[in-house]
Amino acid sequence: MAPHIHQVPSLKSTPGGKKAIKNENTEQAIKIFSGSSSSGTDVNSVRINVNLQIHPEDVAQFVQFGFDEQVKQLATCSGFQAAVVYEVYGWVTTFKRTKRTMQVMRTAAFEWAKIDIEEQEAEDLYASGNESEDDGVRDQK
Repeated sequence: MAPHIHQVPSLKSTPGGKKAIKNENTEQAIKIFSGSSSSGTDVNSVRINVNLQIHPEDVAQFVQFGFDEQVKQLATCSGFQAAVVYEVYGWVTTFKRTKRTMQVMRTAAFEWAKIDIEEQEAEDLYASGNESEDDGVRDQK
């Protein structure tokens, strides 16, 4: 889970020496880049509320870090390399669809592995059957 940064309210002195909490709304809505066209202009952007304790120039880095962690977790769960997850993400429109596709890929990989194992066992059985027949022919000569 990604860390969430909370703002600690500032204290303001009031008459009589008591401290009061100063209520400041430090969140600001900004657009986060989520794609680009060949000309470099934003195709999609998402508005999010950002705590101003995080400098606006750092937001993209934190978003990338969170995304990278999600990809790493999905790669671990699906049994594929993170590079494969990134590639699949590039083919679909959402991370939710990426997760679904990775699950389908995992299932398909296991199904094909079972088929391949059965074929190998059949080849081994056929090969051992031929060796027995060859041995019998040699013995008769």
